[in-house]
Amino acid sequence: MSEIIDFNELKNKVKESDVDKFENYMYSLYTDVSSGKLSMAGFSRKMMEYMNNNNISQEKFYKIQQKFMERYGIDTKEMEDQLKKFGLDPEKIAGISSSNPSQESVNRYTSASGFYEKYSQKINIKNSITSYIKNDTNDIEVIIDENKVMLCSDKKIDLNDKELNEFLRAYRNMFNGTIRVVICETTKKYDYK
Repeated sequence: MSEIIDFNELKNKVKESDVDKFENYMYSLYTDVSSGKLSMAGFSRKMMEYMNNNNISQEKFYKIQQKFMERYGIDTKEMEDQLKKFGLDPEKIAGISSSNPSQESVNRYTSASGFYEKYSQKINIKNSITSYIKNDTNDIEVIIDENKVMLCSDKKIDLNDKELNEFLRAYRNMFNGTIRVVICETTKKYDYK
């Protein structure tokens, strides 16, 4: 009796040469990122181009990344266990599982990559700080981005709030100058499905 050959399994099998080629490509991209020639959004776009140019499925690409990390001694299972100890579920965060990437997680990765590919020229990735002021007067989420401070509240913001003014004054003093305060009051929030 003959065995049935699963061509998808063969197509998604990862060879050492696949990992070598990926490693070389990654190093060239990291060089461009570190020198400022390539943004992180551009990096994501280049990864999608790499997959398309080399006819690599999402599943195989995921497996190549896993082998690449293993090559450098990164135990992905141990990383997942560490995150779980902090109360974080890696599958919910990244939508992936190191042992078996589901079709849903592969689709989520494809969607994210497609988003960055489409909007990379309009995206500016920044670090920001978030704080909260909650007292009898206000309930505000404060988002700080360098010299810009956004005050967001579902209600009208009372600018006479002593705690708010102390916070803004202290932050402004760090710059020895002016900060821009953007007020987003009576905001509406909804879950977009």
